[in-house]
Amino acid sequence: MAKKKANKQLIYVVMAALFAAIITVVTAYVLRIPTGNGYIHLGDSFIFLAASLLPLPYAIAAAAVADALTAPIWVIATVIIKSLIVLPFTSKKDKIINARNLIALIPALIVTCVGYYLADRILFGAWGAFAAVIPNVIQVAANAAIYVIFGLALDAAGFKKKVLK
Repeated sequence: MAKKKANKQLIYVVMAALFAAIITVVTAYVLRIPTGNGYIHLGDSFIFLAASLLPLPYAIAAAAVADALTAPIWVIATVIIKSLIVLPFTSKKDKIINARNLIALIPALIVTCVGYYLADRILFGAWGAFAAVIPNVIQVAANAAIYVIFGLALDAAGFKKKVLK
């Protein structure tokens, strides 16, 4: 029994590290569109996937890494915002795409928009931070669509059952 638990923890650690790497690469290098103080990227779709597959501490660790490596000025805000984003998702269901995880996309949108607005205001002190709300809405919507597509594909392949059970 102890060996099975240790194996599962090892799988979680490895998956969290892989997600952290994927999130970092996708955030920094894949379809990165500058928007003034920030940029639109597709890294959040993999944060949503990590939150749907991994227990909370592992998902938070994977989510918080990308900006620390790619945009250090945002590291404190990102650790807080990305940690809050993963909270409403669940990894306890049999499927990645389930009602709770679809509903979790709404607080992810709110936390992203409000969090980065406040971070913009604190870091740069400009009322122009409000202009970043629209790009954040676009980013979360695009990431939500990619998350659903990838999640449905992984569900169809039986990923959770094969790898995590």
